[in-house]
Amino acid sequence: MSHWKTWCGSILFMACLLLTAQSAFARSESTVQAEKLMTWQLDAVTATDFHKFIANGNRAFRQLMDEYTFDSTRMQRQAKLKKGYRLEYLGAIRRLGMDEHLWRIHIKGDKYQLLGSLSIAQGKVVGFNLD
Repeated sequence: MSHWKTWCGSILFMACLLLTAQSAFARSESTVQAEKLMTWQLDAVTATDFHKFIANGNRAFRQLMDEYTFDSTRMQRQAKLKKGYRLEYLGAIRRLGMDEHLWRIHIKGDKYQLLGSLSIAQGKVVGFNLD
């Protein structure tokens, strides 16, 4: 009976390890994908490329994001982003059926940072903000 308990305990422990590793891998994979999308969005703002900016958006993002709104963001942030930047991932929260990822954006040669957020649902951009 003692061997049976030890064996069951070992199996249960291994199953927990596998589930934990799988969950951590899934999170890191989604974080990598989010960072690629965030870099894509920032590069589009830097390049004044509206079509690139909406390319990875879901249908609602592509329909509701107009060039006026894009230009407003571009005019406020493009000069800083063109200096160069480094992303520092702060984390993500899940709300309203989407993952909202947050970054501190360190601007090269500037003592201030920007706060960037990117909301993703089903692999598509549904929201973007720079503060």
